[in-house]
Order: sequence, then C-alpha cells, then structure tokens
Amino acid sequence: MKAYVVAGRRPLPPFRKPVSEVRFKEGTLRERLEAQLRDAGLELVAVDAAPAPVPARSIVVSDEVVLSEKMLRRFLAAIPDRGKSYQLEIESARFTMLASQSAPEQWKRIPLTYHGDGDAAPEPLRIQPKSVFDVVEGLPPRMHLLTDIAVYFFDVWAVHVDYWFDLQTATSLYSRELVTRMISPFRGRVPNVILDWFTSSPFVMSRFNSIGKRCRIHRTAILEGCTIGDDVEIGPFSYCRSSVIGDRAVLREKSAVKMSYLGPRSFVMGADIVNSYVGAETSIFTPMLYNVVFGERGFLSGGSGFADFIVGASSIPATIEGKQVPSGLPFLASGVGDDVFIGANMIFAPGRTIPDGTQLLDHGLIKQVPTSPNGAYVLSGDEFVQIPESFLKRRSA
Repeated sequence: MKAYVVAGRRPLPPFRKPVSEVRFKEGTLRERLEAQLRDAGLELVAVDAAPAPVPARSIVVSDEVVLSEKMLRRFLAAIPDRGKSYQLEIESARFTMLASQSAPEQWKRIPLTYHGDGDAAPEPLRIQPKSVFDVVEGLPPRMHLLTDIAVYFFDVWAVHVDYWFDLQTATSLYSRELVTRMISPFRGRVPNVILDWFTSSPFVMSRFNSIGKRCRIHRTAILEGCTIGDDVEIGPFSYCRSSVIGDRAVLREKSAVKMSYLGPRSFVMGADIVNSYVGAETSIFTPMLYNVVFGERGFLSGGSGFADFIVGASSIPATIEGKQVPSGLPFLASGVGDDVFIGANMIFAPGRTIPDGTQLLDHGLIKQVPTSPNGAYVLSGDEFVQIPESFLKRRSA
C-alpha cells in the first residue's frame, strides 16, 4: 500500500518554518511521520498535493499531523470495507494535560484518508481513544472552571497542527508515550485495582524510564516515566515526570520538568516547566514556564514569565498575526518563535504570539551604581539618587 505524504508549506506562526520542520527527539515532525509510515509497511510517495484521482488502496496524509506510535495501525485495522474511502475523525476532549472527566465529546477531523476502489467521497471513520492510565490522585478537585480533573494517557491519538497551541497539545501527548507504551500491555489483563496501585507508586514509576548513554544524573534527582537522551546532565533535587529530554540538555539543581519536551542542548536553571515545548539550544532562567511553546536558540531571563489563564474564560484566545483565534484550551500561555531573546522582569498576557528573531530588551535596568561607601540611596527610574545625610540624621534622632 502506498502513502502519499502531502507537504504543508505554510509557516506556523510564531515560526517562519512549516509544521513539518518543528523538531521532536526523533528529528523533525516530517521525519517522525515518515518513520511511522514505513514501520506500518507503507510505501512513501512525497507530493505537494494529493493526486487526482488518488490511486486505489492507498492513503493520503498531511505532514502537518502528529500521530501516536499506534495510530496508523489502528486506523488501517479499523477500516471496515477496503473497497470504500474513509477519513479519520478522532475524539479529543481529553487530549490536553488537564481535562475534566465529564468533558463532552469533541470530534476532530484529521487529514488522514484511506482511498478505496471507488471515487465516492470518503466516509467518516471515527476512533474513540481509550485511556490506558489516568492520573487523579494529587490533583485539585477544581481548578479555575475545570472540575473532576484528571490527566489521561492514550495509546492512540492524532493532532492536526493548525496553530502553535496545537503543537503544545501534541507535545503533551508525545511526552506521555513512554508511560503509555509500558502500561498498555497490562491494561485489560491485570485487575484495575492492582494496576492503579502499580502506577501510583513512585518507586515503580521511577523504574519506567529510558535513559541514554553517558548521562550524569544526580542520585537525589527523581525521574518517573521519562525518555532521556545521551549526555544529559540532571542536577541535585530535580524532578522529571512523563517528559522527553533531548541529547546534551542540562537541568541544573532543583529543576522540574513535567509532561514537556526539552530539545537538544537546552539549558534549564532551576525552573519549573509544565506542559511546554522548549526547542533546541534554548536557555530558561525564569522560575516557571507553564503551557508555553518556546522555539529554538532562545533565551528567557529571570523574572520573566507568561500568564496562562483568564478569570471567567473557559477558553483562551490566541492572538496570531493580529487576529483572535479560539484555542479551546482553559490554560494557555504564549507561543515564542526561534532565536528570541526575552529580558528580565516581563510578564506576558495569555495567548501572545512572539515571532522569530524578536529581541525584547530589559527596561529599567540599573546602569549607574553608587561609587562612595556608606551612602543611602533611593531608586528613581533607572538611577539611584542619594539621600542627604542631614535627612538620615533627623530620621535616626
């Protein structure tokens, strides 16, 4: 069977590059997709647009799609009649990091189509992902407008990356794949009570890691369900859970990374990173980074950060190229492009999009400091003004 892979050329703001050139640990998203197609036994044909007509018994897929390891095989196995055509639709209400257990179904159309013998329009082929692992313990019963909160681990999922916030969702699902792969063989074969105890044990989960070569991981660091590349350094009292860390990344002491991706040679200085994408060679010095997409070769100074929710809003709109785009996400910070420098002490409103190459420099840096000893000064703007000695004597009298 042939797979026609359609190249998406449009840039993905805030990046100047298309979705297919965004990188995960295995390479670009295009390379990851092609490897999955080959693993499924399909013959790849690269095209700029779907052929007309599409040859029978073949699939057409956009390279703007991010799929789980098992998604292609599940889709092909679910085709009820090989003589008909089908387009994938997937239920995605619980794909975000935090989701309500009572969330209504949300079906999304994915650009992955099987073409049978006839020329009829494709019929919907709906796939309902089933969670192989739910995290409930330790989560608040209510957060903002979300109630009965849980984190779901799916073995089949698909995300069409239309906007940068779709990349954040795909990153979160991608980061959970190792745990899903290790647990899924036991689901349905082991009683749920035993499996829930098994997966809630920190001792057990700390054994669910894939660690590369020549890593330096301090004995006080805790890793649970993580994929760690080669030559990675993780400092004392760090904590990583369900995350993917690229080759030669460095996490200094007291860093935390949860359900996030850190690219090769990234650097984290004591930050708490949650549900975020951090590109290769990017340095993070701020205390917190939640629900953010941050591109490659970037720098985020201490004291800067990104707000990620709006009081009273069930969905955060993203501002992209001057337009408001609904994200459908209750928590969403900002999308930051490649080669971006962000100075100290800046807080960005939710849903901002900062394009490639932007330099946001510090305002209010203190450039002149006192030169005489024992003086008392007050800060005015970005300069210190000395307090008269006579005033200080009256204050102490």
